[in-house]
Amino acid sequence: MAYREKEKVTTKAPTRQMWRRSVIVLVLMLLFCISILGKLSLIQIVEADYWREKAVGQQMSDSTISPKRGTIYDSKMMVLAQSATVWTVIMSPYNIKQESTRNKIADELSKLLDVDREKLYKKTLKTNSQYEVVKAKIEYPLAKTLSQWIDDNKLGTVFRIIEDYKRYYPMNNLASAILGFTGTDNNGLYGLEAYYEKTLAGKPGRIVTAKNGWGDDLDIKLRFEKTIGAQDGNSLMLTIDSTVQYYAEKYLEIAVKENMTSNRGAVIIMDVNTGAIIAMATKGDFDPNEPMVIVDPGEQEKLALLAGDEKSAAVKKALEKQWTNKPISDYYDPGSVYKTFTLAAALEEGVVTENSHFYCKGGLQVGDRFIKCHKYPLSHGSQNLAQAISNSCNPAFIEIGQKLGGSLFFKYFTGFGFNGRTGVDMLGESKVTESLYFSEKNLENVINLSVASFGQNFKVTPIQIITAMSAIANGGKLMQPYVVQQILDSNGNVISNTEPIVKRQVISKETSKKISTMLENSVRNGGGKNAYIPGYRMAGKTGTSEKTDQNIKNKTNDVVASFAGYAPADDPKYAILVLLDEPQVSIRYGGTISAPVGQRIMAEALPYLGVEPKYTDEEKAAMDRTTPNVTGKKVSVAQTMLKNSDLKYQVVGSGETVIKQVPAKGESIPRYGTVVLYTEEGTLSQTTTVPDFKGMTMNQANIAAANHKINIQMNGLGMSSSEAKASTQSIEAGKKVPLGTVVKVNFVYEDRIE
Repeated sequence: MAYREKEKVTTKAPTRQMWRRSVIVLVLMLLFCISILGKLSLIQIVEADYWREKAVGQQMSDSTISPKRGTIYDSKMMVLAQSATVWTVIMSPYNIKQESTRNKIADELSKLLDVDREKLYKKTLKTNSQYEVVKAKIEYPLAKTLSQWIDDNKLGTVFRIIEDYKRYYPMNNLASAILGFTGTDNNGLYGLEAYYEKTLAGKPGRIVTAKNGWGDDLDIKLRFEKTIGAQDGNSLMLTIDSTVQYYAEKYLEIAVKENMTSNRGAVIIMDVNTGAIIAMATKGDFDPNEPMVIVDPGEQEKLALLAGDEKSAAVKKALEKQWTNKPISDYYDPGSVYKTFTLAAALEEGVVTENSHFYCKGGLQVGDRFIKCHKYPLSHGSQNLAQAISNSCNPAFIEIGQKLGGSLFFKYFTGFGFNGRTGVDMLGESKVTESLYFSEKNLENVINLSVASFGQNFKVTPIQIITAMSAIANGGKLMQPYVVQQILDSNGNVISNTEPIVKRQVISKETSKKISTMLENSVRNGGGKNAYIPGYRMAGKTGTSEKTDQNIKNKTNDVVASFAGYAPADDPKYAILVLLDEPQVSIRYGGTISAPVGQRIMAEALPYLGVEPKYTDEEKAAMDRTTPNVTGKKVSVAQTMLKNSDLKYQVVGSGETVIKQVPAKGESIPRYGTVVLYTEEGTLSQTTTVPDFKGMTMNQANIAAANHKINIQMNGLGMSSSEAKASTQSIEAGKKVPLGTVVKVNFVYEDRIE
């Protein structure tokens, strides 16, 4: 039998191709290992901090503790804005062991805290959580009641009540446009609250709690919690004096209502020597405790008629308008107030002197335009420089502007700061662009130069005007305006103090003194008579500017009535600007409706601020008297005492002793006013009716007062009192009052001077 020979097995040697494949595989494996090692090195060394923070973030629950926001004080350390303590209720569902407890919490606590019952119940089911916010920012009475409820129900391991803060504005609307307001998270949204956010806010604290990979708190045996306290914010002490601010807002609000001012009003009072703003008022305004509430009744009525997106847009617009700080945000044509600065430039450059004369024909032909004087078709005739500013004569100032020339006019326009922001430390100062004013090249046009010389066809902001007017008053120094005097830490220590900054010298002291003399004369005898204050030598200039661009667009005839001045003229301390935007009354000149506002504010503010009056002999003779105390004295003695005080008397009854007097002791009464002396009980009920003094001259008012057996105290009268007419009175007409009652009557001069 044949057999097959067993096949011979042989091993094949690796080929070059096989070696190549093996090397490639080894290299790839090596590169893979290197990449893995590289990635591990990157994670463990280079990115260690990042992954550590990420791990901590997954392992820790981090809750914020609100810091106490810094307080805002006025210049006398009166609180204008503060953060009061409130409380936030925290629940630990982890510590709720029974369903009956969950239902009790949901049923009772939802009613106590006025929260949704079902939402609260769902929170109690988060049994792995130790930190659930039930309700934030509850007030003390509720927090106290809640604390007692927790104790009564033995739920101390379930609930915590932690401190939080809520912003309050104790003076409500006062200075609201300055202060602004905060949001629900206590961050500043408007005004100083927003501008000084980093200063006021402080640094939040933290409550850190350990949790597992699912995001739930760790088992109770492993629980970790750490509290890092919040750092309170710093406080602001303002230059604003709340008392002066109150005077400014009080009389501005009255004027806005009386003159039906459709685009609000503004007042600024500034320390002329430092640039510190003592008061800055806007009316209408808002309550920063409820900033989302629209205050203006007219706006409320309009919004009530709208719906949907249209209403939402209108609400947004109305809110933004009432929040806007008008003195630093709104543009307007300055009108005749600007003549002060044209005059300053001309005197400084020597193109006119105090002896310069001008002739007014009721208008002036400039190129192809006849520019009228406010007195047209009448005229001022011949007048010197002081009379030209007092008369607020447009033709005279056109001549002065043309003598000055465009280049010099623009030099002082920029020198007084009208081509840029003032830099006041507040949110919302409007940007100044070249479109708002005439450039030096544009002033080569004689018509542009002419209208600019009396303050028309260019725009400024109120803060620019008051800053420039302060430079006129203080000897020519343009100051940096500011509202924050000091920054204080949480312990009341001063961190920083604002020092006055002189930006530049615009005019000389000599020019400043000359203008002060002329502006004082304007208040005593010219268009600013309604700003006259006995004893205080008020200097000032009125303005009534046409809103030309807006009037052409909207076919209206609106104006801005303003007054800018300072006192005392011989040693200026404080400047004031009053602005009424779009008054809807027949007589709407700055001298008639704005100057009286300045007079009333400064008449109260100057004595309060420590400015001593210096009365002339004529002023002293006309001053009111203080009623002496004659109650309880014999009638004959009372009569003698009143005669010695330059006062008259009227005896009511046949008794021998005075049992009551009207006015009472210490009250102010006009010189030669009548004090009524009651001598019998049965006569005490006698009354008289207050007449309507509105529109009366001083003599007519005196006669009416005498006929009704009352006294009138006349306010607002200058040196030419026969020209003034009564505008308002402290006690309404028709009211029954005791005989001898003093009624304060305000008089105004109805000068039609722009």
